[in-house]
Amino acid sequence: MIKKKIEFAFQALKSKNIETAKSLFENILLDNPDQPIINNVLGTIYLNSGQIDLSIEYFNREIKLNPKFSDAFCNLGLAYKRLKKDSLAKQNYKKAIKYNPKNFVAYFNFANLYKDRNEISDAKKYYQKTIHIKPNMLEAYNSLFELYENSNQLVEINDFLNLCKVNLGEIELVRYFSGIYEFRKKNYNKAIEILEKTTLDKNELNKNVIKLGIIAQSYDSLGKFEVAYKYFLEANTIIKNFYQKIIDKNEYILFIEKRINFFSKVEKKFSFAHEIKNQNDEPIFLIGFPRSGTTLLDTILLGHKSIHVLEEVPIIDSFIKKLEKKINYNFHELENISETFFEEMREFYFNERKKYIYDNQKKIFIDKLPLNIIHIAEILHFFPKSKFILALRNPYDVILSCFMQQFGPNKATINFTDIKSTVKLYDLVMNLLFVYLDKFPVRIHKVKYEDTVLNFEKSVTSLLNFLELEWSSNLKEFYKVGKSRGVINTPSFNQVSQPLYNKSINRWKNYEKEFLEVKNILDKWKKKFDY
Repeated sequence: MIKKKIEFAFQALKSKNIETAKSLFENILLDNPDQPIINNVLGTIYLNSGQIDLSIEYFNREIKLNPKFSDAFCNLGLAYKRLKKDSLAKQNYKKAIKYNPKNFVAYFNFANLYKDRNEISDAKKYYQKTIHIKPNMLEAYNSLFELYENSNQLVEINDFLNLCKVNLGEIELVRYFSGIYEFRKKNYNKAIEILEKTTLDKNELNKNVIKLGIIAQSYDSLGKFEVAYKYFLEANTIIKNFYQKIIDKNEYILFIEKRINFFSKVEKKFSFAHEIKNQNDEPIFLIGFPRSGTTLLDTILLGHKSIHVLEEVPIIDSFIKKLEKKINYNFHELENISETFFEEMREFYFNERKKYIYDNQKKIFIDKLPLNIIHIAEILHFFPKSKFILALRNPYDVILSCFMQQFGPNKATINFTDIKSTVKLYDLVMNLLFVYLDKFPVRIHKVKYEDTVLNFEKSVTSLLNFLELEWSSNLKEFYKVGKSRGVINTPSFNQVSQPLYNKSINRWKNYEKEFLEVKNILDKWKKKFDY
């Protein structure tokens, strides 16, 4: 009888009737609690549905029944990883490998953990072990290639490609890797030749978009701008057509318009009256519209012995979600925050920040996520002495660069799939910024990308003065930091590992005709920012 019940439960799971499968498995355990495999399956179901604590309970039940069950320890490690309890995740991955030295999933998950922590050497080692045990695991090849590319290890990629050809043969995936490698070596014609002949599965949306983007950038580098634009447009059209069914790009637009409407009407005395009891240093934020040079700035600043940059981590996202739950999306309630909640929110921010700090020797921590620019009001309410570094760049070049990059789509970046919608979002964000600057005492320092490129020492010295730090001569060799900093999680990963160049200044002029319909908007901001 139990065999039949288990069979029905697995059939439901296979048919993706998750709730039915979960109910059937739970009923089986009521009468037969000593079923380690069932506990594992239920734990995995709860893990995939985001109920992490419940998944841990089932994995631990499974381990109690079978103390040497490698898969259970592997799953438990993954659960702790999702809770950001890395030390517990490591302990369980080690046990998974101890009880089954050929558990390639455990090696792979261990590699992902190290990669997320930017511990490149260990990540590489565990990806390589994964491939050694499972030579046809394409996921591991993808992850290892991404690790090498995003950490600018071109020599390693060459050896990696030889391994791919031995283990996988001349498959499309290997040709895809080869085309990107040729582009990174600046062999643009070769990259185009390989990638235009590479046919990837249509379901491999991300790879197809990257492939088209690399072809476009190659044509751009060769000065063939009309062909380049065609490929940029094709890549963005794929993103738009797929994600418009999932993401409403107008939602983010309305989100910002709501802020403009509210904060433009508030009195300038809008309350920042709470006494600061917690003596933590007030945070510093690196903000700006995407593609305005924030990654260049954070790489430069990382070269200073006193600075650590938290690169594009969702600290403020978590902070805002907690705040919105309290005020029920009503900005009027900001003035009614209690002293207790004021301190609670401050403590919450610093605790979240600690999760991403691995070097406590640094004196200054800079929270870098460009679009935190829209949350200046909330940040100032809880951190009235916080500082903001605002990255600026010629508005035309910003818009072009957003269009040319293939971002991970979300409510904001889905707007970057065409120039008009990018300009609309840029216009709103900058309008909101000036509402904030008009209403609040914002401690802000503006850094132009062009000044950093063309007058490096003066621009960076001015920024360091704002941060109350001394000039450091090694800052001029920031690109060496770019090469050594491990995985760079922004579209600029291959640019910050080389000396300054001015190719990106006024790049938009190569595509001038594409801006005719939005010229009046961008000219307004060009004048405002003195370009």
